[in-house]
Amino acid sequence: MWRWLNDMYAFERLQKKTEELIPADAKRKDLCKHMVTLALMVFAEKPLEPQQRRLTSLWKNHSEQARRSKRLMRTWQVQINVMEKQLGGESAFKTEQLIAAIEKRKQWIADERQRLEEYAKAQEKKSGQCPKCGGTGVTRVVDTCSGCGGSGGVMLKADGVRKHLRMAGISQVSDSVWSRELEGLFERVLMGLYWEGSEMSRVLGECLLSENA
Repeated sequence: MWRWLNDMYAFERLQKKTEELIPADAKRKDLCKHMVTLALMVFAEKPLEPQQRRLTSLWKNHSEQARRSKRLMRTWQVQINVMEKQLGGESAFKTEQLIAAIEKRKQWIADERQRLEEYAKAQEKKSGQCPKCGGTGVTRVVDTCSGCGGSGGVMLKADGVRKHLRMAGISQVSDSVWSRELEGLFERVLMGLYWEGSEMSRVLGECLLSENA
């Protein structure tokens, strides 16, 4: 339910259940709980906040909607520039009309920028797939996509968890703490989730087959 339907109640139940795997004698229980959350996010292929910001930025710059919005905003800005040059050499009535037209187009630009922002945030919530390369990991046939680094998506991977901790500034994790408490816990939780997910898929598949029989 958490992975496929984004059910936050299911996430909270999973989080509470998997936190039972944290050893009672763990010295960094705060980080252990964080590792459990990270394992849940990796399993469900959900982007974390840094990836969400990255995805939003990519959708704002590399989508069909972005191209349409930017084309409109450029057109309105050109019109504003032309009208601004006409100010000062016209009658008071004409000047008032020009100012009103300029302000209208400025509002159109602001509205379109907000519309693009809302669109990008909505798309980011739907998928972690990179919009720049369409999930292929490459652009122009052979060039590695700079948006996702060639992975095809913007999500936390299992092999990038320690790097994520460093970049997030959560804690300076020593090698001993990492190997003794955190790495093993993360792997146990993640592998357990994958196993349970596979088992659930098998059970559901059998139920569907029996219903169709």
